[in-house]
Amino acid sequence: MNGYGALAGKYLKQQKRRTVLTIVGILLSVALISALGTMGQSMKDNMVDKTVYDYGAYEIGYGEATPELLETLQHHALIKKAGAIRKGELTELAKGYKLQLSEATTAGIELAPIHLLKGRFPSANNEAVVEEWALAQLPGTPGLGGKAELAKPDGTKQTYDIVGVLNNQRNNMTYGTGGAYTWMSDDAALAPVPGTNLSAAAVFKKGVNISAHLSEFEQLSPATFGTNTQLLALKGETADRGLNMTLLVIFGVLIGLVVLSTIAVIYNAFNIAVLERMRHFGLLRTIGATPAQLRGIVFREAGLLAAVGIPAGLVVGYGGLWLVLELMTAAGADILTFEGFKLTLHAWIIAGSAIVGLLAVLLAAWLPARKASRVSPVDAVRGTGNIVRETYRRVRLPSVLRLLGIEGDMASKNIRRNRSKFRITAFSIVVSITLFIVFHYFAQEAFKVAVNDSRDDQVAFQMLSSFTQTQTADSDQSGSVSQTMEDAFDAKTVADIAALPGVEHVYGRYSMPDALVYLPASRLNGAFLDKMGDDVFGKWTLDGEEVRFVPAYTTLYDEARLEQAAPYLVSGTADPAKLSEDGAVLIVQRVKPFVIAENKKINLDLSDLKVGDTISLNFGDQKNPLMRQVKVGGILSQAPFNPTLLDNSLYVIGTKETYASLLKDVPADMAPYGTALRGLDIALADGADGGPVKQALQAMANQDPSIRLVDFIEEQRQTRQFNVQMKIFIYGFLAVIGLIGSLNIINTVQTNLMLRRREFGLLQAVGMTMKQLRRMATLEGVWFGVIGSFWGLLLGVGICLLLYRQLNNVEGIPFSFPVTGAVISCVFALGVGLLSVQGPLRKIAKASVVEELREEA
Repeated sequence: MNGYGALAGKYLKQQKRRTVLTIVGILLSVALISALGTMGQSMKDNMVDKTVYDYGAYEIGYGEATPELLETLQHHALIKKAGAIRKGELTELAKGYKLQLSEATTAGIELAPIHLLKGRFPSANNEAVVEEWALAQLPGTPGLGGKAELAKPDGTKQTYDIVGVLNNQRNNMTYGTGGAYTWMSDDAALAPVPGTNLSAAAVFKKGVNISAHLSEFEQLSPATFGTNTQLLALKGETADRGLNMTLLVIFGVLIGLVVLSTIAVIYNAFNIAVLERMRHFGLLRTIGATPAQLRGIVFREAGLLAAVGIPAGLVVGYGGLWLVLELMTAAGADILTFEGFKLTLHAWIIAGSAIVGLLAVLLAAWLPARKASRVSPVDAVRGTGNIVRETYRRVRLPSVLRLLGIEGDMASKNIRRNRSKFRITAFSIVVSITLFIVFHYFAQEAFKVAVNDSRDDQVAFQMLSSFTQTQTADSDQSGSVSQTMEDAFDAKTVADIAALPGVEHVYGRYSMPDALVYLPASRLNGAFLDKMGDDVFGKWTLDGEEVRFVPAYTTLYDEARLEQAAPYLVSGTADPAKLSEDGAVLIVQRVKPFVIAENKKINLDLSDLKVGDTISLNFGDQKNPLMRQVKVGGILSQAPFNPTLLDNSLYVIGTKETYASLLKDVPADMAPYGTALRGLDIALADGADGGPVKQALQAMANQDPSIRLVDFIEEQRQTRQFNVQMKIFIYGFLAVIGLIGSLNIINTVQTNLMLRRREFGLLQAVGMTMKQLRRMATLEGVWFGVIGSFWGLLLGVGICLLLYRQLNNVEGIPFSFPVTGAVISCVFALGVGLLSVQGPLRKIAKASVVEELREEA
């Protein structure tokens, strides 16, 4: 007989609802795999572009290079391009600003992170490009096309034609030193110029195994050699093979779970479909169909479903991603802070997604196909091919369902009597819960890594004072800092700024002196010393007790900053009035040092100080100590502003009153600014228009020549967009995963119930009411949910631990149990399971008992 294959198409048409659900399951799974791959590769491609933009296109560089080293790079067989930049003297500008003119070769300009805003790059040694903000500070404000006299790196003055304007650099604006570049020939770069610094950078030729040759180039100048680490890592040229393996394991696990979910969806559909048609397969066997032909029917069904679901999934995956990005771009957003984000389409991702989807479909159909081929014609015709008798001699734990009456007792027996169906249904729920928990955990950790948890991303403007010590710090005859030092901004100015429409917070900026904490060795965390080495801190014996000199990061918080610190409080208080009254400080003793032995950063406590402990601060040096005692008033898990965690220093945060007391009688050269207010950070509310605020702040700055305004509003806008977009992508993927899991559960539960219509008819015939049937089916669904949730939680947490170990190999992080994901997935699975039984039960309730008894089991 040659027409068995046609039965596959007829059956799929007959079971339209189940066919559609299965196709949708395949579609969503393939769409998720292709979208994950496409978005991941696109992010990598854009990250390469952004890394080049931020750090330059160079791959190796030398902070200090000799002309001989530069010449070696220029003529090296492996080097495609080598450039140089020479830096030296500064040009003094008004308001304390400075400008550094650097000479750069053509290749040096191309390899450095120098970006033109308008105009062109210099092509002669009498032409220059200047940062936009610094150009306005030049005498006479020459502008593009004008002329300016600038100091060359060797200190001599020369007049330059301004042929281009560069994008502003945040650090340059903060510290008041602008950047400018002029052209330098390769021959001029090879000529030594005393008193200047020559740096060199290079890129390798295409096809060179960079990681294999890094040590060779490091030997040319070990003390000054460096790499563009992030760029090489993105290109896969890092010498750290452990990082590559870590990323492979992480994404392999995630893609594997999606594939497993796909297999579960399809396997359930096919397995139940085979169980439903056991009698039909038996009849086919009686008329001559071979086992291979029966397997062919099932595989042909799988092929037809794959032929529709996989192409549709590829289209939906890429098309949906493209549509979301287009909508974001149309709304004026820079995708993940990438200006002009490009969604790149790679053939290997499309082909790989299709192959993975097809293999998942065929693998899911294999077991049901084998089961169909092994059906006994006699048993199938008699209707006993799928009857499984309970083996009561097997020892079983009593089920709690039996405590819920006759319906619970029957639900317990129904669940136990067919191990195959039980495993199928439970497996569906387990996979769905595991998938959601793992992706929720990974998304949570990825968001933590990608988004800096700092209040600095709210700051749109800074107003900074350029005053010097001689202008502000008065010393008494003993040389100590006068405590009557004036603030750069008075209370009225701060209040006026805070009252501007759109301004949410105004934070003060202060300059605290360096200090050392004299900490008893017994109060240091032993794990920290084990990781960093016992000699990481200096030692001293004081009153018979070993003391360590721990660096202290001292910083002054005003009331606005302390308000932001409150959410991170572990113990004690962050109330400014209480801290000032007790003369106490807040500390952050959690640190994030780089451990050379493990080649990664770790996250742990530096000490085990408690609230109420007293610490000794030295504001002098070891020869002339200026010791101050201060009480620990509170402990934070991290600082609310950058730096949020330090490498190996103790964070010491105090109020103005506390530090005024601590710095009393400290010499002026040790604490030149005392507790004077040196600047303001202005944070805008979400969605506020920064234009009017900037105009008002600029007007204030223009009234005082010692005040300068720094504009971060564009950077702040991009940071906030990035945070929102990360959440959109994360919760978008979680929604798709939740939908896949829901389809999995719905398809399994509903099909399972519909296959039992004849059984329900028999129960009704012997007197069981529809209410009892509904209660029995609901209890079965709840119990499946409980069992699935239990094993899903165990498996999900186990895989989360695996991912944690991989992430921890890259950067030390604490493990946080995915409580939210676990609760959401379990509640959602139970809810979907309960809702799934309602539709089939309504159909059964409407049908007559006679029709149900005629249903073929």
